[in-house]
Amino acid sequence: MAELEFGGMKFRGNKLITVLTALSMLGGAAWGGFEFYNDYRNMKAKIDKYVTPDLSGINERISVIEEQFISTQESVVAGTDYTRDIKIDLKADIQGIEQQVDRVEKTVKDTQDSIDKTLREVEIVSRESEKDVRDSMRATEKRIDEEMDTLEKKLKTQIQEALDNPLARGTN
Repeated sequence: MAELEFGGMKFRGNKLITVLTALSMLGGAAWGGFEFYNDYRNMKAKIDKYVTPDLSGINERISVIEEQFISTQESVVAGTDYTRDIKIDLKADIQGIEQQVDRVEKTVKDTQDSIDKTLREVEIVSRESEKDVRDSMRATEKRIDEEMDTLEKKLKTQIQEALDNPLARGTN
């Protein structure tokens, strides 16, 4: 009879099969967990590589425009056409900045949506994997139990036939 000693305990027969089944289930669960963690690390690396755009040039342009605006206010007496031009330029610059900010916000939102979608897909795959392993282990355990029952019945029949054999009794 097959026997396994582990941690000071001896396992025989059905117990051995149960231990092996449990160990293989744990191995499958560990593999699924590793795959999930690996996908998480890959996504984290992509997120870490994301670099926000440098907006310092925009701040400098705003400062220059503010200076122009202040100097224009001081020279309003010299003419309102120049002020109007500055106002139009300022308005165009502000609209440009707003467009850039909108693009950055959209990029960040799209990245976040992509990450969320990937995490949901990984979770679904992990659950399906775990269910498949569990179902496979149950089917294997059931098949092994059925085969052991058949083998036990066959062995009992052979022992009984050997005991019932008149030649085996006559040799005393």
